[in-house]
Amino acid sequence: MYSQMFRRREEIRKRFSELVAKFREKGALSPEKAMNPEELGLPPRFKEAMQRRLGRTGIFVEVDGKYYLSEQRLKEVQERVSS
Repeated sequence: MYSQMFRRREEIRKRFSELVAKFREKGALSPEKAMNPEELGLPPRFKEAMQRRLGRTGIFVEVDGKYYLSEQRLKEVQERVSS
């Protein structure tokens, strides 16, 4: 059971890293450069995830149906998790 939990956590981390990479590749790093999920090539589940925990992190920010990555918030969360 523990190994399943660990694998699941690793899978979530991997998907999260891939999301961050997509936003960076596309340049969606500010409100002015926000893009819709289709432009970013995001999976359909992204919008659903934003309604739950992913959205509450503040790392991915919605502006008028478009999204961008908050590098500042990402850094804050990573620092908090690693300490």
